[in-house]
Amino acid sequence: MLCKDGELSINRVESDQALADAVSSWQPRIGLDTEFMRTSTFYPLPGLYQIASGDRVYLLDPLSITDWTPFIAYLEDPATTKIMHACLEDLELINHHLNVVPINVFDTQFAQAFLSQDYSLSYAALLQKRIEVFINKHETRSDWLQRPLTDQQINYAVEDVVYLEALYSGLSSDLLAANKQAWFEREMTARCAYRPGDPQYYYRNLKKAWQLDSHQLATLQRLCAWREETARRENVPRNRVVWDDHLYEFSTKDDLNQDHVFMLLPRGVARKYCDGLLGAHQSSSTQQPQALARPLTSKQGATVKALRSIGVDVAQRIEMAPELICRKKDLEECVRYFGAQKTLSPHYQGWRADLVQTDFLQVLNGS
Repeated sequence: MLCKDGELSINRVESDQALADAVSSWQPRIGLDTEFMRTSTFYPLPGLYQIASGDRVYLLDPLSITDWTPFIAYLEDPATTKIMHACLEDLELINHHLNVVPINVFDTQFAQAFLSQDYSLSYAALLQKRIEVFINKHETRSDWLQRPLTDQQINYAVEDVVYLEALYSGLSSDLLAANKQAWFEREMTARCAYRPGDPQYYYRNLKKAWQLDSHQLATLQRLCAWREETARRENVPRNRVVWDDHLYEFSTKDDLNQDHVFMLLPRGVARKYCDGLLGAHQSSSTQQPQALARPLTSKQGATVKALRSIGVDVAQRIEMAPELICRKKDLEECVRYFGAQKTLSPHYQGWRADLVQTDFLQVLNGS
């Protein structure tokens, strides 16, 4: 293990008082990771929080701790830095379990993307690349709700945080030297502003939704919102309620009835959710949802490819992952936005404008 004095102290925190004592001893900068289970639930179930502070690792047990107030206060403190790797799923867990959005997070995977072509480098690969440490991710699919945890699980959990401080030191120094620190901090703030998805907007995720007329789209919105709320209330995956394809099919029917539901769904599912589906289908929408964008034309697709080529060249020149500059989704939005507003989309303003604005506008203007 990589520690300041060469020795590591592992501390199991299994009571409210032990948590309060542990938090009071933490330094202003910690490594943070979580372990959770999510095989048959909508929300992740917390199995363990790991904290690295100096030469100590703290394993916080969510199955026995009930008062998380000190930990929440630390997470919300802008004077403390929380070093994480690929933080998005961890932030979702923390938000659902503790109802908090951590402030001042440093994501080592995301930082690496600003310094290389690697957008989603794994923790093990990043350790090998930057500090020549080799770990074996052998407990990825382990049962983190079992007690007691095995020695192998504990070793895995410790390894996940003990090297984060060393990664932070190197990455933050390199960001500063490359004049990319401000870019990273701006994007990191947006990345960590986690908010649960609004059930009213889930319908936008269905690929064929753009084909529906306004009445059908409003019906699809209601059905998706009902399914989202049901899955959350029962804490089951969405497809344990009704699949997306079924909701789409129901939205195309002017008069959905019990026969339609039982014809399309498995009998047990139909019996359980028929009334809810019919109620959502037959209720009225207070506001018509905004029409969804149609697929790009072939000409617009060619424009996206041209913009993508520019973005990749820029990313290679400044040693940055292309996904930060020219994701297909962002480029398509830019083409649509320019068609309506004759300017670059908000995503390509700010620091990205300094890199691509001139060349992008030449392509978009047909030069």
